[in-house]
Amino acid sequence: MSNSIQGQVLIAAPMLSDPNFFRAIVYIAKHDGEGAFGVILNRPSNTRLEDVIEQARGRRPEREDAIYIGGPVEGPLIALHDQVNLGEPCTDEIWLTSDDDHLMILCDRTDAEARFFSGYSGWGAGQLEAELEAGGWMVGPLTMEQLFGDPNEVWEEAVKWQGREVLRALVPGAGLVDPQVN
Repeated sequence: MSNSIQGQVLIAAPMLSDPNFFRAIVYIAKHDGEGAFGVILNRPSNTRLEDVIEQARGRRPEREDAIYIGGPVEGPLIALHDQVNLGEPCTDEIWLTSDDDHLMILCDRTDAEARFFSGYSGWGAGQLEAELEAGGWMVGPLTMEQLFGDPNEVWEEAVKWQGREVLRALVPGAGLVDPQVN
């Protein structure tokens, strides 16, 4: 698929009123001719990873993390992380897994950048493209710091980035020099 946005994020347009995606940032882990799959990066839940693992496995993991609500579709526990060859690659730096053995490794790797999700966001063939064309989403890159950083700031940062990109497209050089500093 030539227009794949795999490895990028969907930024909910300010007027998108669907409560599942209001002010959401969705990391697109897979996007091809069959559809798209992603997880919402800025919806931490009150459910704690360590509590879920202790209840399921009878032991407390090393990590202490919130489990994020990845989207409206129910699914297994999923981890987005930076550990090479532990799951499926989304990009050269980001990997995704729902494999139980991989999840247990990540639960004890406090040095790994990881975020855990319950549920996911999914689109059938052509569905996401139609939503993009209708203006419900903006598409943009995300740094590792934003991906694993403060979920309360990522949507606003992404919207501001989009605004600067639009301005640069209209006015070449805009934003490169502050006209108030002479």
